[in-house]
Amino acid sequence: MNHSVIRQSSPLRRRLVFLATLFIGICLVIAGAYIDYLHTRDIENNVRHSVLTRLSLLRANLEGKITGNARLVQGLVASIAAEPNMSQQKFAELAQYLFNEHSQLRNISASPDLTIRYIYPIPGNESAIGLNLLESAEQRESVLKARDSGNRTLSGPVNLVQGGQGFIARFPVFIDQGIDGEKKFWGLISGVIDVGRLYQASGLLDFVEEFDIAIRGHDGLGKAGKVFLGNAHIFDRQPVLLDITLPDGTWQIAAIPIGGWSAASGNHVLFRIGLIVAGTLILLPLIIIETFYQKRQESEARLSALFEMSPVGIALNDYATGLFLEVNEALSAPTGYTRDELLHLSYWDITPGEYAADEEKQLNALSAEGHYGPYQKEYLRKDGSRYPVKLNGVVIHDASGRKLIWSIVEDITASMQAEHALLESRKKYRQLVEDIGDKFVIYSHKAASGAVTFVSGGMDKVFGIPKDEVIGKSWDSFVNWHPESREQARSVYTRMQAGTLDFIQFEMSFIHPDGLPRTILVSCHPATDEESNAVIEGIVEDITERKAAEHALIAAREEAERANHAKSEFLSSMSHELRTPMNAILGFSQLLELEKLSDLHAKYVKEIKNAGIHLLALIDEVLDLAKIESGRINLKLEPVALAPIIDECLVLTKLQASNQAIRLTHTDFSAITLRADRIRLKQVLLNLISNAIKYNRKGGQVHIETFLDRRGYVKVSVSDTGKGIPEHKLVELFQPFNRLDAAHFGIDGTGIGLYLTRQLIELMDGKVGVISELDKGSTFWFELSIAAQAPPQSPVCIGSAQLQEAVYKSQCRSQTIVYIEDNASNIDLVRHILSYRPRIRLLAALTPEQGIILITAHRPDLVLLDINLPSMDGFEVLRKIKSLPDCAAIPVIAVTARAMPNDIEAGKQAGFAAYLTKPLHIEPFLKTIDDLSDPIVDLGFQSD
Repeated sequence: MNHSVIRQSSPLRRRLVFLATLFIGICLVIAGAYIDYLHTRDIENNVRHSVLTRLSLLRANLEGKITGNARLVQGLVASIAAEPNMSQQKFAELAQYLFNEHSQLRNISASPDLTIRYIYPIPGNESAIGLNLLESAEQRESVLKARDSGNRTLSGPVNLVQGGQGFIARFPVFIDQGIDGEKKFWGLISGVIDVGRLYQASGLLDFVEEFDIAIRGHDGLGKAGKVFLGNAHIFDRQPVLLDITLPDGTWQIAAIPIGGWSAASGNHVLFRIGLIVAGTLILLPLIIIETFYQKRQESEARLSALFEMSPVGIALNDYATGLFLEVNEALSAPTGYTRDELLHLSYWDITPGEYAADEEKQLNALSAEGHYGPYQKEYLRKDGSRYPVKLNGVVIHDASGRKLIWSIVEDITASMQAEHALLESRKKYRQLVEDIGDKFVIYSHKAASGAVTFVSGGMDKVFGIPKDEVIGKSWDSFVNWHPESREQARSVYTRMQAGTLDFIQFEMSFIHPDGLPRTILVSCHPATDEESNAVIEGIVEDITERKAAEHALIAAREEAERANHAKSEFLSSMSHELRTPMNAILGFSQLLELEKLSDLHAKYVKEIKNAGIHLLALIDEVLDLAKIESGRINLKLEPVALAPIIDECLVLTKLQASNQAIRLTHTDFSAITLRADRIRLKQVLLNLISNAIKYNRKGGQVHIETFLDRRGYVKVSVSDTGKGIPEHKLVELFQPFNRLDAAHFGIDGTGIGLYLTRQLIELMDGKVGVISELDKGSTFWFELSIAAQAPPQSPVCIGSAQLQEAVYKSQCRSQTIVYIEDNASNIDLVRHILSYRPRIRLLAALTPEQGIILITAHRPDLVLLDINLPSMDGFEVLRKIKSLPDCAAIPVIAVTARAMPNDIEAGKQAGFAAYLTKPLHIEPFLKTIDDLSDPIVDLGFQSD
């Protein structure tokens, strides 16, 4: 191999090393100066960032301490508003809880008519009692501001009558003036925050040991207020500035390092010495770079070995004469010449004469661009035969400046034979797919022009055009594409031409010649034809009918989902609105039953309660319907004795039957045990018996009996002697909200009872049906399987004695409960229920904001919380309660009319201790409170 082509002379190499060293040295000097500038700037920025970080922490501490102290004082506002004429002793009892290790309060006072009447603590503050706040010139302006604005204010620091300095947080108090709801100004509640303790608690005293600071904004006036801490000149020394947000206004705090910014930046001498050392270490390797040139000789030897061992031909030719200067074995072997023979020839000698014009073009390209190829031609062997080759080459120069051509020559005989075989295979493939079917078209078109070169026989069926009329034309010329489809196809074909896309499937739409829209699925990939031209090949499938079916199915599903969602929303809203007034009806009815009433009044209360229970049953049916349709109803299938269930249902419907003089009869059920959910089985039987009474005639009969079949099922039938149902209307019986003609006869109902009955029986693996005859009556029946084992003991119903015991149950300790509820009647109900527990203290709030204030001030043992509240819902209130200091562990019970399954699940996930739905039942309500009041009991989540 001729190494003179790639080797340079020694003097030139030394000059290059010197110039490179000089250039790198200059660059290092410039880079060092710039790095030193960046280092100095970064140090100054880091110092300011450090000051800003520390000052931000101080600001957060000051704001937190001031806000925390102000909130402690604000907690007394609700108590004063509720009891404006309280005694000093009562005031002291409320205020003493606000003085703890976390507060910096010095004292708290209440000033009706702006004269201090209450104060805590009294020792040391006696001189302040009786002081008229308007007589103090220093405080008069902030006092009037709090009174006239109706908002809380923070003033100071001020000199106190008792001695020392403090910040004063003032809260105006308004009380109800009359029935028209107008508010009357009562006076002010003031809390004095000790200045020294505030600075100590917030870390300010530690901060000033490292930084010079100043604070301005007396009375919350921000940068317009006077400086009350530190030196005012600090604001003129480019300090770090931050605003401190107060309950009413702001302060501005400034800070700089002690000694100023230059003292904090430090010395840069060591850093600059480091830069010099680093530059020296970078330049040093250039001095010994000559050593590595020895390795270049070894590299050239390895390159020579690779040249000889390459499986692809490599040649070095003289640009002017075309003579071979170097060739490897991979080039000489296919020609039949030896290496020495080739070195006496030029590439013109082994190139057929017909390639002369092409060779001139490649030389011109080589001269203009410095390279040529890939270029395909033929070489002549020594025996005169030919073989195909592919060439790529570049222009280089040797040490003397002579122009040379370095070429890669690949023998492509095998690849040409494989490509020819592939083309033959494609021809056979096209013949096989020519008649693929009416819904498919196989096609090929030129990548550059889009001209169609081949289509299969389905062209006239899919596109409505004979295939002979489209050859040579572009698709856009004979297909009326939708604009979006046309642009999509152009993008796909452009990417395939660029080599960035190999295969894709996509849909296209067009207007058929018959005027109807059609959709096709296109699958295509890039390829080459017999002449090695780039083409796009693919297959088209007519999917018009499939797309129409898909769209119809999607539209039907969306419509069903919209209807189901609307229905669920309606049911949820209706259930909530009905349960809210039912809470008062059933709650107060239960309370009245505990009173000593006359027989007549007791009868009235019982009628009210029965009517409420009936209405609640209708509401529960609506809820059951929503549960079933959402797939969220849970059943517990177990052995259930039939006789006790029927006895309970007959007791519940006895009054209803006696009002219509209807006789209730039944067969013996004592030996029958069914596999069912006990509660749902009772619901089904109660509904069927109630309907049999409701749609019966006066003086009629309702008969219940059972039949055992060989399949292991029991059929339970409920027969009446009513008017019967026409045969053509029987199919409508079990449809939701379909009451047939019952509404025209004044019979109450919702029309969902029988629908629920069928759903529940089928969920318990049973069947339900009806047999009816006009003017003779109807028989409704259901089948359930016989249980394989004995039933568990039936639950015992709660009697009045147990209710009395639950109501008057004694408590082991006193406790405070906060109830947040925007409905006054619900508050009254809970207050009356808890009045039977004299050791429970109930604090009520009509808004979430008032409730949070009460919780902050009193730290109750328990919180009762409605979900639907005016300004924020109960879930948001729960999150705020859990975030209050020392309040995260307070149990919170949801008391709400939102009784849908998703509502109860959301309550469980949110973290409520229990979830009780309205209307409230006294016994479980009080039991839940008792369980949560006992620290030993882990109640978990439960709902009423």
